[in-house]
Amino acid sequence: MMPTHVLTAVLALSAVAALADTPAAVPTPVAAPPYELKNRSTFAVQAGTRAPFWPIGWNPSNRPVVTPGAPVAQRAFLIQPSHFTVTSILLSNPPLATINGRAFGEGEQLPVQVGGQPVRVLVRAIRDGGVWLDQSGHQIFVPMRRQELQSRPAVEVKAAAPEFSIKIEDRQ
Repeated sequence: MMPTHVLTAVLALSAVAALADTPAAVPTPVAAPPYELKNRSTFAVQAGTRAPFWPIGWNPSNRPVVTPGAPVAQRAFLIQPSHFTVTSILLSNPPLATINGRAFGEGEQLPVQVGGQPVRVLVRAIRDGGVWLDQSGHQIFVPMRRQELQSRPAVEVKAAAPEFSIKIEDRQ
């Protein structure tokens, strides 16, 4: 009896394998109908209302109006090499320069004030012999001034000011 069960199992497996080898019918793809747009979305802002994409409180009429061909206003003040004194340069990593008695590195902002108003002056590069300074695209080279050694009388040490700033008199 045992052989008949084995024979039945072998016949059943071979029949299943024979059915798996036959290619199955592949359904033909059905073309989808073309897409039809039913409602096109629109966005309209009524006159006098704030557009929802603008920041709250922003008004487009506050923008400055620039007319073509209008004269461009000149800068009120440009820095000059005579405004600064470079006394020492250290070409290490990072390079440092002593400008008006205080050490600055490349990329640092000098605390310059003209007539009480702050002016943005950056140290662009420190090179052997001088420093490149930048004021909104206006670049100048300030050479290092070597001071002559002289015998000096003893000087009293003064307390440092709490805030360092370079004040320039505007003589224009």
